[in-house]
Amino acid sequence: MKFSSIKFRLVLFCIVSMCVMQQDFAQTSKIDSLSRLISNEKKDSNRVTLLWQLAEQYLAFKPDTSLQLAQNALLLAQRIKFTEGESRSLAMLANSQYLLGDYPKALEHYMQKLKIEEKRSSPRNYASALNNIGLTYILLEEYKHALEYLYRADSIVDAVGGKIKEELKYSIEVNIGEAYYRMKTPDSAAAYFNNALKVAVASDDTASMGAAILGKANVLAQQNNTQESLGYYYDAYNYLKNGSDADILCEVSLGLAKAYDKLEKNDSAIYFAKMSYSLAEKSNFTSRLLDADLFLSGVYNKSRQFDLAFSHLKDAVQLKDSIKGHDKIKAAINLSLNEKIRQQEIAEQKIRDKKARSQQLQWSIIAVCIPILFLITLIISRIKIHSKIISFMGVLSLLLLFEFLTLLLHPVIADLTHHVPILELLIFVIIAALLVPGHHKLEHLLIAKLTKKHNEGEDIKLKTMKINYKKK
Repeated sequence: MKFSSIKFRLVLFCIVSMCVMQQDFAQTSKIDSLSRLISNEKKDSNRVTLLWQLAEQYLAFKPDTSLQLAQNALLLAQRIKFTEGESRSLAMLANSQYLLGDYPKALEHYMQKLKIEEKRSSPRNYASALNNIGLTYILLEEYKHALEYLYRADSIVDAVGGKIKEELKYSIEVNIGEAYYRMKTPDSAAAYFNNALKVAVASDDTASMGAAILGKANVLAQQNNTQESLGYYYDAYNYLKNGSDADILCEVSLGLAKAYDKLEKNDSAIYFAKMSYSLAEKSNFTSRLLDADLFLSGVYNKSRQFDLAFSHLKDAVQLKDSIKGHDKIKAAINLSLNEKIRQQEIAEQKIRDKKARSQQLQWSIIAVCIPILFLITLIISRIKIHSKIISFMGVLSLLLLFEFLTLLLHPVIADLTHHVPILELLIFVIIAALLVPGHHKLEHLLIAKLTKKHNEGEDIKLKTMKINYKKK
């Protein structure tokens, strides 16, 4: 039995190690490829897309790098008014801050994404933003706010259905279940974990099945249905043991340990608690290590193994101090990153201000040039010059005037239609239908006025030449 247990652990370790190595190789290759593409890309919108994609690759193991890349993508997207890129970059920025433990900032950026998606016609993106906000409120222990946003997300995916529902339904149901579980409302929590499990089974997603079953096991444990919860913990463990999510495996293992402890089976409780401890230690999950240490200290104390109990208690005390120190370091890192973001925003604002000044200068030059061109046209109409030149100058002046009006109206119409191309085109067609006839009438009137004196002068000159010829 002991040999089988050791063999099982070795096999499990090898499988997980191979998966992690393959994942790391593929990830490094993807990062190198995206970095090369970014360095060669000239089009700004494509650079935004590549930047947030690169940020996504760094998210799991270097969230601070991911945050900086997402910020660069966001600033560029805002500069070129690339709405899709801005929305994606905000999501990536929020995800990075979420992993860094800066939940208030993550919530702020999820809210900004939500405002963008409210103006667009993408139910999938809108529901996803609501779901992320709900999850962040759970972590902030604001459960009523969390449920408000999660229910909205749930109603949207139910109404839309299809692929969007397939993609998001599971995550929303699990989050609602988690909110009720933390609120100690086990019946509601169990109902939503059951719904999530049905979705996971329909999509044949074993990892999702395991997570949903874990939720059900936690609820049963909360209701003191220990024997039943034990079965669910084993089911969850069997679905999750070959995966690479060590954090959730820590939770499952400790759940098994607690269930066995309630059933007064100390050996099994210690075995699974040590498994949780080992996984947490390997992945450097400080909070999971603390949970395992506290549990093992209590179990060893009950079985009168005081040396081991004291050893784990001492480790737990050190971990608590470490977590406090870690929280301070994390806060300092977040402060530093936020300051970098602020400096980037200041630099970006300077670029926008410079661009705005340049545009204002150009507008001013155009506004001054048009009347000057009219004035020049009026002056040359009194000079002895061919009438076709005067006509050309008059047409040019009017064309500039009407194009200037179109340029002035374009930003207003774009904001009014929320940059929907069909609506913009329709409005400009209506404006053109009103302006073009007026343009032609004004053109003929102006040219007639400008060339009248010139033609009169030509007629007088011709008559004088005829009179002189007759006299001769």
